[in-house]
Amino acid sequence: MNISIRLEEEKDFKIVEYMTREAFWDLYKPGCDEHLVLHKIRKVPAFVKELDFVSCDEDTIVGNIIYSRAKVLNEENKEFEVLCMGPLTVLPSYQKQGIGFLLMNYSIEKARQLGYKGIIIFGNPDYYHRFGFVNAKE
Repeated sequence: MNISIRLEEEKDFKIVEYMTREAFWDLYKPGCDEHLVLHKIRKVPAFVKELDFVSCDEDTIVGNIIYSRAKVLNEENKEFEVLCMGPLTVLPSYQKQGIGFLLMNYSIEKARQLGYKGIIIFGNPDYYHRFGFVNAKE
Protein backbone atom coordinates (compact mmCIF):
# COMPACT_ATOMS: atom_id res chain seq x y z
CA MET A 1 0.00 0.00 0.00
CA ASN A 2 1.40 3.37 -1.08
CA ILE A 3 -0.94 6.11 0.24
CA SER A 4 -0.73 9.70 -0.97
CA ILE A 5 -2.99 12.68 -0.25
CA ARG A 6 -3.98 15.33 -2.77
CA LEU A 7 -6.74 17.85 -3.39
CA GLU A 8 -9.91 16.36 -4.81
CA GLU A 9 -10.62 17.28 -8.43
CA GLU A 10 -14.00 17.59 -10.11
CA LYS A 11 -13.30 14.42 -12.10
CA ASP A 12 -13.16 12.55 -8.74
CA PHE A 13 -16.62 13.62 -7.52
CA LYS A 14 -18.65 10.61 -8.71
CA ILE A 15 -16.02 8.12 -7.53
CA VAL A 16 -15.89 9.77 -4.09
CA GLU A 17 -19.68 9.92 -3.79
CA TYR A 18 -19.94 6.22 -4.65
CA MET A 19 -17.18 5.39 -2.15
CA THR A 20 -18.98 7.45 0.51
CA ARG A 21 -22.25 5.64 -0.13
CA GLU A 22 -20.50 2.28 0.15
CA ALA A 23 -18.71 3.27 3.36
CA PHE A 24 -21.84 4.50 5.16
CA TRP A 25 -24.49 2.16 3.73
CA ASP A 26 -26.53 0.63 6.58
CA LEU A 27 -23.90 1.78 9.11
CA TYR A 28 -25.99 4.06 11.34
CA LYS A 29 -29.43 3.45 9.82
CA PRO A 30 -30.92 1.63 6.83
CA GLY A 31 -29.33 3.16 3.72
CA CYS A 32 -27.41 6.42 4.17
CA ASP A 33 -27.38 10.13 3.36
CA GLU A 34 -23.67 10.95 3.61
CA HIS A 35 -23.04 10.76 -0.14
CA LEU A 36 -25.90 13.22 -0.73
CA VAL A 37 -24.58 15.54 1.98
CA LEU A 38 -21.17 15.44 0.29
CA HIS A 39 -22.74 16.20 -3.10
CA LYS A 40 -24.65 19.20 -1.70
CA ILE A 41 -21.79 20.65 0.38
CA ARG A 42 -19.62 21.03 -2.73
CA LYS A 43 -22.25 23.38 -4.21
CA VAL A 44 -22.55 25.90 -1.36
CA PRO A 45 -20.38 28.98 -0.76
CA ALA A 46 -19.36 27.63 2.67
CA PHE A 47 -17.50 24.70 1.04
CA VAL A 48 -13.72 24.99 1.59
CA LYS A 49 -12.18 23.69 -1.63
CA GLU A 50 -8.66 24.06 -0.19
CA LEU A 51 -9.52 21.43 2.46
CA ASP A 52 -11.15 18.85 0.18
CA PHE A 53 -8.66 15.98 0.10
CA VAL A 54 -8.59 12.46 -1.28
CA SER A 55 -6.22 9.72 -0.25
CA CYS A 56 -5.01 7.40 -2.99
CA ASP A 57 -3.36 3.99 -3.13
CA GLU A 58 -1.42 4.47 -6.36
CA ASP A 59 -4.23 5.63 -8.72
CA THR A 60 -7.17 4.34 -6.65
CA ILE A 61 -9.08 6.79 -4.45
CA VAL A 62 -9.51 5.16 -1.06
CA GLY A 63 -10.50 8.06 1.21
CA ASN A 64 -11.91 11.59 1.32
CA ILE A 65 -12.35 14.42 3.81
CA ILE A 66 -14.12 17.74 3.30
CA TYR A 67 -14.78 20.90 5.30
CA SER A 68 -17.21 23.78 5.22
CA ARG A 69 -17.20 27.12 7.03
CA ALA A 70 -19.64 27.97 9.83
CA LYS A 71 -20.04 30.66 12.45
CA VAL A 72 -20.50 30.23 16.17
CA LEU A 73 -21.46 32.79 18.80
CA ASN A 74 -20.05 32.96 22.32
CA GLU A 75 -21.90 34.09 25.44
CA GLU A 76 -21.21 37.75 24.58
CA ASN A 77 -22.70 37.28 21.10
CA LYS A 78 -19.27 37.57 19.49
CA GLU A 79 -19.06 35.68 16.21
CA PHE A 80 -16.24 33.31 15.25
CA GLU A 81 -15.65 31.48 11.99
CA VAL A 82 -14.93 27.77 12.40
CA LEU A 83 -14.79 24.72 10.20
CA CYS A 84 -17.25 21.85 10.07
CA MET A 85 -15.61 18.58 9.08
CA GLY A 86 -17.33 15.83 7.26
CA PRO A 87 -17.99 13.47 5.97
CA LEU A 88 -14.71 11.62 6.42
CA THR A 89 -14.82 8.51 4.24
CA VAL A 90 -12.59 5.50 3.73
CA LEU A 91 -13.34 2.79 1.19
CA PRO A 92 -14.60 -0.24 3.17
CA SER A 93 -11.78 -2.53 2.00
CA TYR A 94 -9.23 0.04 3.28
CA GLN A 95 -10.82 0.79 6.65
CA LYS A 96 -8.90 0.19 9.89
CA GLN A 97 -5.56 0.72 8.14
CA GLY A 98 -4.86 4.31 9.29
CA ILE A 99 -6.15 6.16 6.22
CA GLY A 100 -8.76 8.15 8.14
CA PHE A 101 -6.08 9.00 10.68
CA LEU A 102 -3.79 10.28 7.90
CA LEU A 103 -6.57 12.37 6.34
CA MET A 104 -7.55 13.90 9.69
CA ASN A 105 -4.01 14.84 10.69
CA TYR A 106 -3.12 16.14 7.22
CA SER A 107 -6.27 18.26 6.94
CA ILE A 108 -6.02 19.62 10.50
CA GLU A 109 -2.48 20.82 9.75
CA LYS A 110 -3.60 22.40 6.46
CA ALA A 111 -6.51 24.10 8.26
CA ARG A 112 -4.04 25.55 10.79
CA GLN A 113 -1.85 26.80 7.95
CA LEU A 114 -4.90 28.53 6.42
CA GLY A 115 -5.54 30.28 9.75
CA TYR A 116 -8.62 28.41 11.00
CA LYS A 117 -8.92 28.28 14.79
CA GLY A 118 -11.57 25.63 15.38
CA ILE A 119 -13.22 22.55 13.91
CA ILE A 120 -16.66 21.21 14.75
CA ILE A 121 -17.41 17.56 14.12
CA PHE A 122 -20.61 15.57 14.27
CA GLY A 123 -19.34 12.05 14.62
CA ASN A 124 -18.25 9.19 16.84
CA PRO A 125 -16.52 10.68 19.93
CA ASP A 126 -14.55 7.47 20.48
CA TYR A 127 -12.88 8.00 17.11
CA TYR A 128 -12.35 11.78 17.13
CA HIS A 129 -11.04 12.17 20.70
CA ARG A 130 -7.70 10.71 19.51
CA PHE A 131 -7.18 13.92 17.50
CA GLY A 132 -7.70 16.17 20.51
CA PHE A 133 -11.40 16.90 19.99
CA VAL A 134 -13.63 17.21 23.03
CA ASN A 135 -17.40 17.03 23.42
CA ALA A 136 -19.20 20.35 22.92
CA LYS A 137 -20.56 20.40 26.47
CA GLU A 138 -16.97 20.49 27.74
